[in-house]
Amino acid sequence: MSLELVVLSAVAAEVHKDGGQFKYGLGELWNNENEHALNFVTEVEKKFRRKSKSYAFFKKDHRKESIPTILNHLLEDSEVNFYVSAKKIMDRLKSSLNEDGRGNTQVGHVVFIHYAGELDEKDMGRLLVIMVDKKDVFDFNQNLVPTQFKSIDVDTLRQAVLYDLTLFDEVYPKTSGLKEHEAYLTLISGKSKGAFFREALGTTEIIDNTVNITSIFATIEEFGKSLKLKAPYVRKIIDEVETLIHEKKGKSISLSGVATKVIANLPESKSQYTSDDFLKFVNEKDVKISEVFDVTPGQLEKATSIEGRKGQEYFYRVKKSALGRPKDKDKAIYYDSEKRTLQFQIADEDEHKALLQALPPNKE
Repeated sequence: MSLELVVLSAVAAEVHKDGGQFKYGLGELWNNENEHALNFVTEVEKKFRRKSKSYAFFKKDHRKESIPTILNHLLEDSEVNFYVSAKKIMDRLKSSLNEDGRGNTQVGHVVFIHYAGELDEKDMGRLLVIMVDKKDVFDFNQNLVPTQFKSIDVDTLRQAVLYDLTLFDEVYPKTSGLKEHEAYLTLISGKSKGAFFREALGTTEIIDNTVNITSIFATIEEFGKSLKLKAPYVRKIIDEVETLIHEKKGKSISLSGVATKVIANLPESKSQYTSDDFLKFVNEKDVKISEVFDVTPGQLEKATSIEGRKGQEYFYRVKKSALGRPKDKDKAIYYDSEKRTLQFQIADEDEHKALLQALPPNKE
């Protein structure tokens, strides 16, 4: 997206309790030239880049009040349908809040901002929905239009969801063959962990972004290069992270756990670096790696191996970490790039005998 942003539409809602029930008031639309909205979006874009996030996709949901349906309605005519879309999302939020056991929940204001790149005509923009404490970010007038914007401390924000509407329009309702760069749903967890917000914003009806593993290895490689580590050392770190994932045996993996493993395997000369440095590197590169993610055995194998075939004649799968050049005597498999041949030793005696038996007769 262009660095020059423009706010297309914005509105705020205030949530309050009345007679034991949560209710809300939706304010007036903000003037598109409201400088506070633009300042807010600009700062959020900048600061959220450094914050760990979760990325996902929606499951197919054609119900009238589902979030995908609301977003599709918004895209039909965003200028006309923005206010109605915000109201429908607030209706979902109110219903979620009024479920049993949520009577003591603290909410405050919910702000909706639709913004886009100023010079990009094809950009349908992003819809930011963010929950903030009263008086934390804006001073509002009686119509919930901001009269003053305060500098953001991202850690004080409660929760936020960011919908990339351009990606959503291109990708949804696709549910298979998804690539991580196509993730159009971003969830930022702040100091509030309340499930009501995630339910209302549709982030419980999602397909988890389970395709992070290739990005993780590529990012570790980039991080290693930025520290001027030699390739064998970077390979060693990647192997350690791969072992970590194997040991999880199908359980979810945290990005912070990966960061800890990366830093623990740096050479002593790089002892000044911490897990936070790796996480900052990930976020500033805008790599779509979720805070917590899943890796299936098949995904891990695909990311850590190279495979190929020639018709029915042969099939091979080689572990990347086992591969070396003919001069690399510590490797189990050699690839001669000039001859384009793989070489490896058969250590098992039974395999050796089976191969001998399969050889054609010696013509000599």
